[in-house]
Amino acid sequence: VKQEDNPQQVSVCWRCKTPIEFLQVPQWFLKTIEFRKEVLKRADEINWYPDFMKVRLQDWANSLEWDWVLSRQRIFATPIPVWECKECGQAVCATEAQCYCDPTMDKPPVERCPKCGGELVGCTDVFDTWMDSSGSALYNTYWQRDPEMHKKLFPMSMRPQSHDIIRTWAFYSILRADQIEHCKPWKDIMIHGFIMAPDGTPMHTSAGNVIDPMPILEKYGADALRYYAATCSLGIDHAFREKDVVRGKKICIKVYNLGQFVSRYFEGLSARPEQCPALRTADRWIISRLSQTVAAVTSCLDVYQFDKAMKEVEDFLWHQFADDYVEMIKGRDDEAVRYTLYHVFFRGIQLLAPFMPHVTEDIYQEHFQKFEKTESIHLTAWPTPMFVDEAALTAGDAAAAVLGQLRAWKSEKKLAVNAELKNLEIIGGRSDLYRAAEEDLKTGARTANLIIAEKADLTEKVETVKPVYAKLGPAFKNEAKEIAGAIAKTAPAVLAAQLEKGKVVLDLTSGPVELGPEFFDVKKSLTLNGRDVETVQAGDALLVIEL
Repeated sequence: VKQEDNPQQVSVCWRCKTPIEFLQVPQWFLKTIEFRKEVLKRADEINWYPDFMKVRLQDWANSLEWDWVLSRQRIFATPIPVWECKECGQAVCATEAQCYCDPTMDKPPVERCPKCGGELVGCTDVFDTWMDSSGSALYNTYWQRDPEMHKKLFPMSMRPQSHDIIRTWAFYSILRADQIEHCKPWKDIMIHGFIMAPDGTPMHTSAGNVIDPMPILEKYGADALRYYAATCSLGIDHAFREKDVVRGKKICIKVYNLGQFVSRYFEGLSARPEQCPALRTADRWIISRLSQTVAAVTSCLDVYQFDKAMKEVEDFLWHQFADDYVEMIKGRDDEAVRYTLYHVFFRGIQLLAPFMPHVTEDIYQEHFQKFEKTESIHLTAWPTPMFVDEAALTAGDAAAAVLGQLRAWKSEKKLAVNAELKNLEIIGGRSDLYRAAEEDLKTGARTANLIIAEKADLTEKVETVKPVYAKLGPAFKNEAKEIAGAIAKTAPAVLAAQLEKGKVVLDLTSGPVELGPEFFDVKKSLTLNGRDVETVQAGDALLVIEL
């Protein structure tokens, strides 16, 4: 006889690694298998967002091989309201008047077992947590407490939850709603994913990779973190990216500064501008863009596509409103621009409010509440489209494209966005559209002299022709220095003329040498009617700029 260690595979808890021992213990069950078809039928009656998540519930329902184990052997949970006979095991349930009760402490509804007269002992088991949670749709709609209110609210409009508990919370909620009310528990179900560690793995305290949200909130603010959450698509896990929170903070600052700028136009107003004056093309353009954005955001939110809605709002406020329209109207002071700025920006922050409630509330209280009178922006009515002017949209888009290229050119030249241009000529492209937005282009480009023409007589002039040393040295080695000297002594116009023919011929001490275009860096300038100008391509149009 001997005793020796025998290695075995033992299941352990994934979180704390404690070994798990499986015991055969009597349990309480709720009939589930025979309601499989009913659950699947109710699932089809529910709108799933995203739609492909319904497959998880269907797969789970179709794979079930036993009923729902309701009981658990632990301390903290809802007690199962049952007493059992010591002699025959007969179960005695609590009456409706006794719920909720603890059978280990409360007396049973009868003194002795109704079957054999034996002593009744309280059940020490507790309910599975999903027994409580699966009744949330019933409890929240006042089931058995206010029939009229329950009739009004049930089924609920929407259940938000994660994908990992479709097989539990969603499945059991549908099961119980069908068993009790013969109805679906909600009209819609919205399934979101997890926020993972930056490397894409699940965050767990035991793994030491949990990101504490408090320092993030203290550093960037709640609205910035909410922005990141809003950019996460439904039903998909997302690795946490701090740079997205940084982007959220930048949007907060941008929108706040826009509020400060726009409010300058409200000075002297005693009420919000109600009458629509004669609007310029830029005004009608941004109102049309706003109206399209309102429709798109509303459509996205109706189907819980918060990420797409956030993208629409961000693109409108940052690019179309701030980058384009605000730059078009700086310097204007008229009723049309006041009307447009008020209604467009107010509706813009209304669209942003569900995602960034704090900065939008600050802007509203500081600049709009005295006109709107409603206590909070979150109590104002959701915006509706104003109007869409197709002609203004086309002309405004063309003007915005031109001004966008001008901003990029100024940035490249290290010029301020508001740097004045002596002359700007737009050659080619849709000249009819540019003429429709001519005043807006002048204002946005910061020029007093704007010419829109079908064509222009530009003259190209070669300024310098220099050798490309990185290619010259490896190709000609010891002769490279002499070649560079010969290039320096030759007039740029002579070199350019030879390059037009495909090669340059230089006389060296060792004899003539031929060089192709790849060995030269040619710098050219343009003149228009004898004036030095620079050019920028903007779609089909050429922008001729004179500083």
